Amino acid sequence: MVYEVIIGRSKKDLEKYGKAGAIFLGKQYVQMGQTTSLSNPVYMDIAGSHVVFIVGKRGGGKCLQGDSLITLSDGSQVKIKDLKNNQENIFTLDENLKIKTENKTDFYKRSVDKLLEIKFRTGKTIKVTPEHPLLTVKGWVPAEKLNLGSRIATPRKLEVFGDQAMKECEVKLLAYLLAEGHLGNRFVLFSNSDEKIVGDFKQAVKDFDSNLRINRHSHDYCFRVSQIKKIFSDLGPRNSKGQFITNPKFGHSSIRNWLETFNLYGTTSLNKFIPAEIFKLPRHQLSIFLNRLFSCDGTIYLKAGAWFVSYCSSSNELISQVQHLLLRFGIVGRIRKKIIRKTFFSNELEIYGENVSKFLQEIGLYGKKEERAALALKEAPSIIRNPNVDTVPKEIWDLYRPDNWAEIGRKLGYAHPKAMRERIHYAPSRQTLLQIALADESDLLSKFACSDIFWDEIVSLNYLEGEFEVYDLTVPETHNFVANDIIVHNSYSIGAIAEGLADLPQEVKQNLSIILLDTMGIYWTMKYPNYQDADLLKEWGLGPRGLDVKIYTPAGFFKQYQEEGLPTDFPFSIRPIDVGPEDWCLVFALNNNSAEGVLLTKIVQELAEKEESYELDYLIEVIQKDQENDKTVKSILINQLQKARGWGVFSKIGTPLQDLVASGQVTVLDVSPYATMASGWEIKALVVGLICRVLFNQRMLSRRIEEFKTVDASMHYFTKKKDEKMTEPLVWIALDEAHELLKKDEKTAATNALITILREGRQPGISLILTSQQPGKIHTDVMTQSDIVLAHRLTARMDVEALQQLTQSYMQKGLEREVDQLPRVKGSAVIFDDANERIFPLQMRPRFTWHGGSSPQALPEKKEFFKEGLKKLREL
Repeated sequence: MVYEVIIGRSKKDLEKYGKAGAIFLGKQYVQMGQTTSLSNPVYMDIAGSHVVFIVGKRGGGKCLQGDSLITLSDGSQVKIKDLKNNQENIFTLDENLKIKTENKTDFYKRSVDKLLEIKFRTGKTIKVTPEHPLLTVKGWVPAEKLNLGSRIATPRKLEVFGDQAMKECEVKLLAYLLAEGHLGNRFVLFSNSDEKIVGDFKQAVKDFDSNLRINRHSHDYCFRVSQIKKIFSDLGPRNSKGQFITNPKFGHSSIRNWLETFNLYGTTSLNKFIPAEIFKLPRHQLSIFLNRLFSCDGTIYLKAGAWFVSYCSSSNELISQVQHLLLRFGIVGRIRKKIIRKTFFSNELEIYGENVSKFLQEIGLYGKKEERAALALKEAPSIIRNPNVDTVPKEIWDLYRPDNWAEIGRKLGYAHPKAMRERIHYAPSRQTLLQIALADESDLLSKFACSDIFWDEIVSLNYLEGEFEVYDLTVPETHNFVANDIIVHNSYSIGAIAEGLADLPQEVKQNLSIILLDTMGIYWTMKYPNYQDADLLKEWGLGPRGLDVKIYTPAGFFKQYQEEGLPTDFPFSIRPIDVGPEDWCLVFALNNNSAEGVLLTKIVQELAEKEESYELDYLIEVIQKDQENDKTVKSILINQLQKARGWGVFSKIGTPLQDLVASGQVTVLDVSPYATMASGWEIKALVVGLICRVLFNQRMLSRRIEEFKTVDASMHYFTKKKDEKMTEPLVWIALDEAHELLKKDEKTAATNALITILREGRQPGISLILTSQQPGKIHTDVMTQSDIVLAHRLTARMDVEALQQLTQSYMQKGLEREVDQLPRVKGSAVIFDDANERIFPLQMRPRFTWHGGSSPQALPEKKEFFKEGLKKLREL
């Protein structure tokens, strides 16, 4: 028998209202014997007020092709499809734009019929699903929205070195034989005319095995390595400990057997590769390897007054590996095709600009090329370089512009200071950007100038159709990782609940207002139908469709979004008078009791007492006129407030609250533009905190009016009729990445307002939906105040233990065990209902709007619906 489950609704209300005012979440898992199937529909009450906590990781549509290479913290490189059970940390970009290592938690796999192959000017390539975001200066952008010429974040260094040393002679031999070796037809040959290199090669062979000799082969500069005395107890392949296995059936030389352990013997110039062991070498040995490699197949030359170093190889795999290994020393190289003959192409890896000096200092050259290397190193500091390639995209000026370009010009010693404003038309070099950052005391510009990012340029976009297995990872802290030496995003979304709230019948919706505080820039896609999952939706009796959502963008970004065709409907701003002194101190990281904190508190309170709204410039002016504090204290505050002016969110009028929470309206308040700004989360916390505080105060007032009307109507039963529509709507607030704004051990500008709503918000009619991938880092009040919890699978012990605080007496198995027994498909979860003291395993329904984050999926996509969906989406 199928019955309807309604979460958060008491038995009394269930009898009274049925499923009216409830939203469809998914279907309950029911186990019969060894079989688990989907059965009862599961709904969630939204007529009452609730605190809903969504926790755990879920896979999404944003995936990479299986051969994408992931660099691990031990130096090895592994294809993403082979990472499921690998526990090594991976590389990621943090909020300060620095590369670091982090643990991955989840691993996802699915099938698709379309990929987008993206090629970059440096020669790097990556294959992703069209919706997979890549990082631009202005934030994460789906790959399908990028154009030729778009510049994408890639690492300018991956400083990782192993601890598994080899004998130095082995390191040299691998380099020499990969560069100039012939490894086949029963021979091990080496060709080179540089006497110093030949001498070093001979010594390496002798150190490797004294039973080997070197003879002239076909000409004076071609040498054959063979045995002096044939011994049938030659060394065979290595065992798991790296020790040679003695095997009498091997009659070959020890060096050939050794090469066979790496699967190198029999390779040609077209398919040579660098063995995995090289990637785990310590720094000094990796430097030796690259030194000998470049000393053979590399060259150094002067062209147009600038020095270049290059390396040539016919092997696509080997040239990409060399490019990657150089990146470990902070050396960026560019791969291009080189015509050798009409029908034969080779690859050339070119090192240019400041990277030449880095190469010569970190790697260097050996043999005859040492002389030119010494000359280049001597001349390099005096060469004026063209910074056209290693620049920060000019879109940086959309995020920040100095108030007075002429003043910057004067500080930098320009003869015509006003000419500095022309900089906005060009992509600045890192050095120029840093000079401007120091002159204007800009943390944002400084962060970009000193980042670990090389902004690579897209030169090719090519759609691939077929059947592909794709993969994704979850990196909880930063939500991105490095693949193929490119920074890519990972999965996360609130999903179906927000849709259900937005899709209610008008008689219910008119008494509700839904506001999505979008910290990650993913909810604008709710405007568009989810054609990519049309087949899956059909299985659930649903269909793709968009919703009428209103998108508000910070006023300072609104015009820019419109010009670039990014979805936005209205600008929003907040009044400086609504920002309390504690909020200012938190967002500026000032101590309340410091001289700066005391002055700011005094002036903000004095202005608040006047009850007259003001512009941010007026606050700055009042601080400038203060006579009680010294210039340094005032300068610190003024500098901070001038930065705040660049956030583009303050105005004297501000956006009226009734515009954001109008009856029946779904509002997306997009604060994602601050993602790449210095103190980005602090700015988001300030905006979220102010909105929540004002909403709470407004609803408290409205609730008193509503209660009075109810009492008044009951006292005048025959003469007055109670309004069907509320004076002010009940409010549902949805917030993702909640652990960043409601931290366990640290206060943010949003903490007080969110805690107030958690503890007291249900009485005036405010509901809260919080999501987090890291419950171990969220405020404990979330655990104690949540009456509905939706838990997906967790892996980190810290997060599992935190979630145990939610375990109630009616959970016979314990929450961890309940979650662990879920089917291992995307969208599976357990939901527990404190109102009825029940827990249900369920499969979340698929989303019917296009998902900018992840979405639950239980079935694979099919071509015909996906193609039809893309076509329709492009027509919108």
